[in-house]
Amino acid sequence: MTIPAPLTAECVLTDLDGGLATARRFARIALLAWTGGAAVDDALLVVTELATNALKHGGGDPRLRLSVDGADVRIEVFDDNPAPPVLRPAGPDGGWGLALVDRLTSAWGTARHGSGKVVWCVLSASPAGLAG
Repeated sequence: MTIPAPLTAECVLTDLDGGLATARRFARIALLAWTGGAAVDDALLVVTELATNALKHGGGDPRLRLSVDGADVRIEVFDDNPAPPVLRPAGPDGGWGLALVDRLTSAWGTARHGSGKVVWCVLSASPAGLAG
């Protein structure tokens, strides 16, 4: 079976309360359709962390973009704050989120985007599980 590459979908993150639920629902529906369930649980944890950071610290109208290209799931979160996230030691006052992203993904990083940034990561999805 040949998968058209890449499959891409995007949504705007509205507010911390409703926005996170919307982001998770959006990600679950898209990734279940595209991957047949591969990497969905890990992707939802990563989406929650990156979306939370964007809504709390990013400003503007943060956006979540998901794509599948071959056996890779790419998650991107755009916001208007140019300051990159900082991986810091986990402790009682936080620092667990980016450590989780680092552990669950095969690669992650940040890049300037317009006046803000994009934080991106890549997770592997089983090629046998990809649905067309």
